Amino acid sequence: MTMLIAAILLYVLAVTICLTVIVKGHNLNNIEKKVKKLIARESADSEEVITKKDYYKAYEIVDDLGTVLECNNDMVKYDGVKSVFRRVEEFRSQKQPMSHSVVEDIEQDCQVGKKKRGLWAVK
Repeated sequence: MTMLIAAILLYVLAVTICLTVIVKGHNLNNIEKKVKKLIARESADSEEVITKKDYYKAYEIVDDLGTVLECNNDMVKYDGVKSVFRRVEEFRSQKQPMSHSVVEDIEQDCQVGKKKRGLWAVK
């Protein structure tokens, strides 16, 4: 009886893995595409559509980050990463506009964190 339960659980696990591979897979054949349509119908509605313009802009940012990280000079890396981070923040703000009060709260938290930093004299 225990072997039967173990075999059934193993079979269910194998089917689940196969379905996951089909849903997440690329270069699917026709049968796999039909199975994917049946399984992923509801999840496709919730996913956001990424435009080619946004895709290429994000790809350019990541490519620039890779170029910066290949540099041997640490100061160039530091400045480059800072500029890439600014570009990422701009890209995020274009894609997900936040309310003005949320931005103010974040800025206040950053200022409070800056005030706490420093050296303390201990006697």
